[in-house]
Amino acid sequence: MAGDRKFARRGGVARRLVALASLAVMAAPALAALAATPRDEAPLAPSTATVAPDGPSAAASAPRAETRRVILAVEDRGEPLSGAGGSPRGDYRRMAGYAGSARASALSEALARDYHLHEEAAWTIAPLNLRCMLFTLTGDDDVGALLTRVRRDARVKLAQPLNEFETLAGGPQGGDAATRPGATGATGATGGPSIDTGTASASAVAAASPGTTLGTPGAPYNDPYFGLQKGFQQMSAAALQQVSVGARVKVAVIDTGVDARHPDLSGQVARQRDYVSGGGALVEGVPERHGTEVMGLIAARANNRQGIVGLAPGAVITSYRACWTESRAERPGPGTARCNSFTLAQALGAAIADGADVINLSLGGPSDPLLTRLARHAQSRGAVLVAAAPPERLGKGFPSEVPGALVVASAGDAAEADADGWLIAPGRAVLTTVPNGGYDMDTGSSLAAAHVTGVVALLRAADPVADAQRLRRALLGSMSATGGINACAAARMLGVSGLRCDGEAAATAAR
Repeated sequence: MAGDRKFARRGGVARRLVALASLAVMAAPALAALAATPRDEAPLAPSTATVAPDGPSAAASAPRAETRRVILAVEDRGEPLSGAGGSPRGDYRRMAGYAGSARASALSEALARDYHLHEEAAWTIAPLNLRCMLFTLTGDDDVGALLTRVRRDARVKLAQPLNEFETLAGGPQGGDAATRPGATGATGATGGPSIDTGTASASAVAAASPGTTLGTPGAPYNDPYFGLQKGFQQMSAAALQQVSVGARVKVAVIDTGVDARHPDLSGQVARQRDYVSGGGALVEGVPERHGTEVMGLIAARANNRQGIVGLAPGAVITSYRACWTESRAERPGPGTARCNSFTLAQALGAAIADGADVINLSLGGPSDPLLTRLARHAQSRGAVLVAAAPPERLGKGFPSEVPGALVVASAGDAAEADADGWLIAPGRAVLTTVPNGGYDMDTGSSLAAAHVTGVVALLRAADPVADAQRLRRALLGSMSATGGINACAAARMLGVSGLRCDGEAAATAAR
């Protein structure tokens, strides 16, 4: 009876699947062209502040600094706070004196008086010996003039604007949860066409995508949409999953909220912390599109007769919500979601405190001294940073300019990637999870970065001593024959045994 009900509804589902398959076919020539082209080679204490963005921006504008807020830091060698992400939400003036030593607190008060500032939040980054303060300007200075004066003050170790960032996927966002800092909930509507997980059968997928298979000889997946996961197949990920599923590797996804109740993500997200409206508190989930898309590529359950296959379904993945989705009406333009220095700093600090092995940053924006310091500290502790390559309109900034980060461009954007030594991974017409149990295709370097994060988790599980430099060399080397990364060839370069890579191209690239 259940099967009869599914097939009674298959007409509408088949039409949506045909449309999705057409998108994949349209992307195939670009991917084929790339394949034929040889290539060279400690805790951050939380705050309860709610920092909302200002008004709308122009359609093609880049992220900017919030006009009346700055972050200053002073030296603080006092006691760190007890734990990342544990403070309750509330009025952050109640937190005065909460973070750092008495000396640092006194310095903060003196700076506020001297420069006509209002402290909104403060937190200590113990490993960097810094007390950071989020200030609002109350005087007549603009941000630029204030920072010029403050940077000459010997008491101040860091002074910067509160920068804004955006996620880097460009598909339809429509009515997605228009949740911003200070909001109390999210709708989870996906916008754009999506596939209802309960109505599509494996036979419908096969009919919609002639010539595809539901698995490979080495990995007979029973997930019905595997045949549409062209990127997964092009990276020879199934061959690497013969020996690794990413077990025990800690992956931090710093992004929007994630729909952890999605059938393909159920049980896959170890924890979720909300640094947008929850003060770092543990939450069950805020179902937003971009984070759910990224999480699905990395972590979707395999062989559960449901949806798609994640690249590293055995990894221990924590979601850190530092970005919020905005509706098109609220802020027209290409950005799908926004973040700022304040929310990202808290999330990065928590990921460091949690001992993340791999940190996914599918976002971009201006240079940011505080975030760069935190990222470098994470790297010094052994974490691998995976960053989405910025589009031309943004230019280089955080996180793509962090030395040692694995910067990932979408296949099809090869020219700039070649010039900068970036990695290339599938990022066009990528099928992945979206809120409310659905699946949809999206495009952008956000998705390319998620692919690399999943592969890095597999590689680190197979070779726990592989650091970012070795991983980068192996992944770059694996691109020589395929035009994009090849997971199995990279594993061979690292000396992982027991592999049976797909085809001669991967074996040639690995030699």
